[in-house]
Amino acid sequence: MSEIKITQEEMDQINLLKERIRTNVEAVGRLNIKKHFIEMDLKQVQDELSSIYEDTENLSAEERRIVSEITGKYGDGELDFQTGVYKPKQ
Repeated sequence: MSEIKITQEEMDQINLLKERIRTNVEAVGRLNIKKHFIEMDLKQVQDELSSIYEDTENLSAEERRIVSEITGKYGDGELDFQTGVYKPKQ
């Protein structure tokens, strides 16, 4: 079988496709790097949220403890957080 030289148009089509493939591969690489940094930022935000949720749970537990102490001291009732007045239930 003898050699066959393809046309310049066919070569141009192949080279164009190869260039587009290379461009896509580079874009995938850039996007993966960008994704990595976004995931790192998201992890940091999730860690901060976890810390805040834990702190809020601790604060709520402390609030319940204090309310329990007040109830133990003054009996069942309602505390007006604006005025600090505790109204025992009748």
